[in-house]
Amino acid sequence: MIFSNFQEKVAKLSFLASLLFTFLCACDSYFVWAEVDLIDEGKSDIAVKMLVFPKSLRVIESQLKTVGEEEALFSDSKRIRKTLLKVDPARIAPAKAGEPFSGIVTRTRLLKLSKQYSEDVIFIFRRVLTVEAGTLTEYKIRYQGMLYLARQKKVLVLKGNEKNEPLSVSSSHQDRADLGKNLDEKGLKDLAKEARTTLHSHKFEKRQSAY
Repeated sequence: MIFSNFQEKVAKLSFLASLLFTFLCACDSYFVWAEVDLIDEGKSDIAVKMLVFPKSLRVIESQLKTVGEEEALFSDSKRIRKTLLKVDPARIAPAKAGEPFSGIVTRTRLLKLSKQYSEDVIFIFRRVLTVEAGTLTEYKIRYQGMLYLARQKKVLVLKGNEKNEPLSVSSSHQDRADLGKNLDEKGLKDLAKEARTTLHSHKFEKRQSAY
């Protein structure tokens, strides 16, 4: 009888230990998943419901560490207003710009942003200037972005684009600045176009009756 009770207790403890182990593994997987940079990962969510327009839009920049030439190049907020804020799918009021943030884009951060902002869609973009061999011999800028559908908690990652332009050694500081601004505007416009196309590819179209 005593031996039987002992076996029963061992079985219960083994079962509880198994449950605890499974729970810890699941938590660990969740936290690893949550810390993945969604823009770099490049995977859009599946089973996205079709969007009924109009939708409101918030545009936010995900900034990596910027110094020197890169910081000066990306500091003009007017360029954002001329390009990305015109993505606005509502066609009623201009889209709004949000506060830029530093660091990677995770699910946790997206949930916080959706609580901070009331818009239906949060458009997060990123610009990265590549400098070869420690000297700026050309402007090479990579543009990345994603659309977060706040109500559905779904992510649509954009393919992005890359712009590059060689720099002459004899070019003045002003020439370099003008070249960089023009290049940046082209990259942002292309990203805005892709975002608009992606949004409208998920637009709900009411079927007309054949009768």
